[in-house]
Amino acid sequence: MKMPKYLKSQIPKVLKWDMNRFNLDSSNGFTLIEILVAITILAIGILTVSQMTILGMRTSTVINQRMYAREVLNRYFEAIQNLPTSDPLLDWVQSANLDDTVNYDHRVIENTPGGIYTVIWNILDNHPDNRFKTVRIHIFWAQNPRGIHSSDILKLY
Repeated sequence: MKMPKYLKSQIPKVLKWDMNRFNLDSSNGFTLIEILVAITILAIGILTVSQMTILGMRTSTVINQRMYAREVLNRYFEAIQNLPTSDPLLDWVQSANLDDTVNYDHRVIENTPGGIYTVIWNILDNHPDNRFKTVRIHIFWAQNPRGIHSSDILKLY
């Protein structure tokens, strides 16, 4: 269908170009391959976002466990620091050194909302010299056996 001349003169040139560009009679559309490529790109994007979400949740869990471990460590650090050096909890029992986590001197299992934590502390008398007692506290948790926090306390006799 042709446009009447009196209407053509009233339409700006931009609209004339656009009207000529779109032809409703032609079969312009998407091919099956174009649709499959678009779906594949969309699927890859969705998978990437879901993997990032899962990684973020795992990281959040690990950070929470470490936060609770640090809180337990701080609590025991303060409690041991405030004990007198003659307290039985500050006696050497069997540890070979401060890092011995098999033959430890003292052990407590602490249950927190973040999980179950094992607190171990070893004592070394006369270290660094004969006026001091050194205590090293280790924190382990079952959800991450490699996860460990340690801290040292020097107690003056």
